[in-house]
Amino acid sequence: MSWFGGDKGYDRARLLADARRAAKRGAHAKAIALYERVREVEPENTDLLRRVAGLRVRAGQREEAWRDGCLAAEDLAKRGFVAEAIGVHRSYAGRFPDQAPVWCSLSDLELERDRRPDAVSVLLEGSGHFRSRAKRPDALALLRRARRIEPTHFEANFSLAGVMARSGARQPARRILESLAPHARTRRDRRRLRGRLFRLSPTPAAAWRWLMAALGR
Repeated sequence: MSWFGGDKGYDRARLLADARRAAKRGAHAKAIALYERVREVEPENTDLLRRVAGLRVRAGQREEAWRDGCLAAEDLAKRGFVAEAIGVHRSYAGRFPDQAPVWCSLSDLELERDRRPDAVSVLLEGSGHFRSRAKRPDALALLRRARRIEPTHFEANFSLAGVMARSGARQPARRILESLAPHARTRRDRRRLRGRLFRLSPTPAAAWRWLMAALGR
């Protein structure tokens, strides 16, 4: 069989057993190297690729983990195992949540399952990891993506307007919030919406609407 190739020193069972033991001990680099020896012979083995990607996450190898994880997830999704593909990306996101592409990929996979609310929730979750001034462009990109999926989604629009306002785009933020008023279904959402509008434009009329929202009217 092709698994055994021409390398007389190649022992698949031994390499896999050694790799598992190394991973269990926390020797991630050694486990990766052993699994990679098997992958040289079995380049299409997605299960091995998933194991290596997971080990790379634990070893802190961001770029390599993302590369291998994407390949594994893509193969799984093509074969119809979308939930497993999501699990691969979730593993990466759990360790490196400040990588915007992983949240986009997770959202796309949820859309493949026709779960639009989940796709939006993923992007909202991801945007919460980009709160610093330097990371605001990533937060904006994720929230705009969420808004494209569900144009009237309250939380996506509310969060987007908040980041835009902090970035200096106060007028566009105000327009988004004003268009959101018909979609504020709960008293809490109406209070939050009117409060943010008042802070963006502290006029007597805005203050009155905020008060009415707070009173549930």
